[in-house]
Amino acid sequence: MISTETTTIKRTLTGLELQVGTRLPWSLYSPQGTLLLTEGTLICSEKQIESLLNIQAHYYKQVNPAPLAASKPAKDDALKVSTFVIVHTLLERLNAAFELRNQSEANSAFIRRIMQLVFDIQGVCEENPDAMLGTMQLIVEAPHGLVHPLHAALMCEVASCRMGQGPLERFPVVAAALTHDLGMYDIQQALFEQSSPLSDEQRRIINEHPQRAHDLLKQKGVTEPRWLLPILQHHERIDGSGYPAGLCGDAICRDARLLAITDSYSAMIRPRAYRDQVLPRDALREIFQQRGNTIDATLARLFIDVMGVFSPGTLVRLTRGELALITGRGDNLNQPTLAVITGPQGKRLNEPRSMTLEDSSEIKSILCIQDHAELIAMLGHIWPEMTPIPSAA
Repeated sequence: MISTETTTIKRTLTGLELQVGTRLPWSLYSPQGTLLLTEGTLICSEKQIESLLNIQAHYYKQVNPAPLAASKPAKDDALKVSTFVIVHTLLERLNAAFELRNQSEANSAFIRRIMQLVFDIQGVCEENPDAMLGTMQLIVEAPHGLVHPLHAALMCEVASCRMGQGPLERFPVVAAALTHDLGMYDIQQALFEQSSPLSDEQRRIINEHPQRAHDLLKQKGVTEPRWLLPILQHHERIDGSGYPAGLCGDAICRDARLLAITDSYSAMIRPRAYRDQVLPRDALREIFQQRGNTIDATLARLFIDVMGVFSPGTLVRLTRGELALITGRGDNLNQPTLAVITGPQGKRLNEPRSMTLEDSSEIKSILCIQDHAELIAMLGHIWPEMTPIPSAA
């Protein structure tokens, strides 16, 4: 009898597996188990490969027994890619746009690239919003200055769509989300990795970054008020406690109120040098508790409805002991869809098992994905593969 079970093996990188200009087919880890790069990351240089070899990076590979008869993949299947490839493509294009931020001769190119990214985001969210939101929560190694605005933009797109807004009406707030932190982009990664108190200069840059981003975009030629105003106001709070102008109530535009929520959620769920990750459910609870005080109550309820009580990309332990990943919000807030990825004793399943919970009481606890980074190696295809993003013009 021929075995049909899949075996997962750990392999140390030799360098023969990688080529410049191609994407990782699996996630890479350090010898200590730290996630270095997720599946779909573009290999940009020989120096990058050499660095990975020097630290003896490893990966997990699933080995299937040879099938009795090879089946030819459907033509449509060959055109699909994993959700990690989609997200990394968006991150690379956002990085390419941001590299033009200080080049006055490239103003039109900068605006074109941001606008094209908005169209790309709208396309992937139309195809599978849960997959996009979930994959973003699993991307833990990308630069904060890129992953944070992209995450905010995806959430703004999905939330605005839920409000019944058409693509053109949603367009400005998604563009604003992509560019809202440009005023402090140069120090974002340092702030993300810093555990010491802020210097006076850093605090000044943070306080001024909404105005600086607003002014930079105007210099680039952006004139759309619904793009500019949310950036200027995304740190204002409805009780007047925000900055830079201390606005309150209706003086803050609706798009800025939405951007404030997505900005806060994305920032909370990503670990910093000075604190651990805030679990997604705890971040949603914080937003719920602040509704009507610092953030808009109606938009807070909408956001929680959009994300679900258990947002896609959340790792959970079920009452029977299995680990599972929330893959979709389901038709009911307390009945998410999920993929079971281990058995009750913690052994990884050969193939994730899809199910919909009848009741959220079946979830025993929420886990931090960074504490189980090795599981990301098998999550690249946990959502259905998607249509690749068209090549940039």
